[in-house]
Amino acid sequence: MFSHQVITDLVSWIGAHRDSRLSVEDCARKAGYSKWYLQRLFREVTGQPLASYCREQRLLSAADMLRQPDVTVQQVALQHGFDSQVTFHKTFKKHYGVTPGEFRRLA
Repeated sequence: MFSHQVITDLVSWIGAHRDSRLSVEDCARKAGYSKWYLQRLFREVTGQPLASYCREQRLLSAADMLRQPDVTVQQVALQHGFDSQVTFHKTFKKHYGVTPGEFRRLA
């Protein structure tokens, strides 16, 4: 039960910070556990790796922002902690099956 509360609190915190580049280390500091323990606990409770969950949340936030026509793809990439627009394009396309520009046109 305690482990579920730790993960529930962490998921809420990640949701509140999903537009930033969260690392497993950031999450571990927030939760007060080693990154190894937290990763194991997160997978046990959710069935998903913590790093994948953080990346998924960043991409969801980026997709929301892409719906705003006055924001460039580059601004979205940088605001969500991607090193470059190229990295953002590759990661976004791998997750959604379309590029950020295509997503914007379809949205």
